Amino acid sequence: MAEGSQSRLSLATVVLLAGFVGLFIAQIFTIKSLRSTESKLAAVQADQSKVREAIDSQIAELREAAATAAASADAQRQKALDAVRDEVDKARRQARGVAGKVKEETMKSVEDLASRVNVSESRLKQHQEAEARVVTEISSLKQAATSAQANLTDVSTEVKQVRTEVANTQGQLERTIADLKRTTGDLGVMSGLIATNSKEIDALKQLGDRNYTEFTLYKGKEPVKLADISILLKKADVKGNRYTLELRVDDRKIEKKDRFANEPVQFYVGRNRQPHELVINQVGKDQIVGYLATPKAPAARP
Repeated sequence: MAEGSQSRLSLATVVLLAGFVGLFIAQIFTIKSLRSTESKLAAVQADQSKVREAIDSQIAELREAAATAAASADAQRQKALDAVRDEVDKARRQARGVAGKVKEETMKSVEDLASRVNVSESRLKQHQEAEARVVTEISSLKQAATSAQANLTDVSTEVKQVRTEVANTQGQLERTIADLKRTTGDLGVMSGLIATNSKEIDALKQLGDRNYTEFTLYKGKEPVKLADISILLKKADVKGNRYTLELRVDDRKIEKKDRFANEPVQFYVGRNRQPHELVINQVGKDQIVGYLATPKAPAARP
């Protein structure tokens, strides 16, 4: 029984060793294959570099050949004009030894030829100057195009930044408005959105549903004009966070007594169907800080 167990154990060991050997051989072949692939890739990259160098060299040779050809053509034209000018000078010298009418005709022909040479030389010079101007203009156009592209890139970047800022501002505005609450005012009418600080008041102004007027009001004996009403602060209770004031609206006096901060105080002005809303955000010593929300003026009927 023990011999059978040892035999099976030996067989398992042999199989395991054979598996390890197979894995080792496979690993060797994989490493060789990977190295071969890396060598081929390096060779391909080297070939690509050689091709690029060859193309760059050919382009440089073509440019140099074009420049040489242009210079050679100008040189040949100048050489031809110089040869004609030599012939003219020679003809002049010969004409001086000829007498009478033949001399005059010969001199006239020589002068005509000299004149044509001067015209040709002038045209050659103009052609060379025109070529130089074209090269200068092309260079200027390239610089202008590069500058315009750079400016366009800058403007595009600025536009993207502005769009991002606008999107961020819009997102902040939406989040601020979403945080605002509505409540029932002292007249039992559902109020508009109530702001509790300057940031939220700015958000309501941008929303544009109503007109908003911020103010700081001090306790006094005479009412203070605010939009289309007048307000007189009678009492400011800092500990209780309450206040009492008197509104003067349409020749009427309306007292709002012991109102709390951030509580919408409502009242009607004229024939408006929507009430005005007065919201006090801070109650200090003999002063209050808040805003007045008034309805938008109705559109004129045609």
